[in-house]
Amino acid sequence: MFADYRVPQILHHLRILTYPPHFTHLLHTHAMVPHGTREEVSVRAASVVAVDRVRAEIVGLRLAERQKGNDGEGRKEAEGEEVSSVLIDFYLWDLAKRIENGEERVAGIQTEEMLPAHRTRSIWY
Repeated sequence: MFADYRVPQILHHLRILTYPPHFTHLLHTHAMVPHGTREEVSVRAASVVAVDRVRAEIVGLRLAERQKGNDGEGRKEAEGEEVSSVLIDFYLWDLAKRIENGEERVAGIQTEEMLPAHRTRSIWY
């Protein structure tokens, strides 16, 4: 997965990540979050861990469904190899953009306010 600016934004919106009040204030004021600072590294690292946990949960749910149905699917699918963190990243990035543009909203779960994405100037992202 790519720990850019959109994935943490949507993970926060979905209540998978929480931000401390001072970071929320930085986002609301559109302040730059300097590259390499504790805040910037923390939000990116937390995003990587969160997406990996989302992936593990998807794999676990799919495996449980297969075991309930005992449908004899192949070992590769049962291990969840078809679910990658990169695909989850792409989905979340697109979802964040659609929500931000008002094209879509998440229903059925409680969400947080869609905050602005963090702003960090770097050659890497």
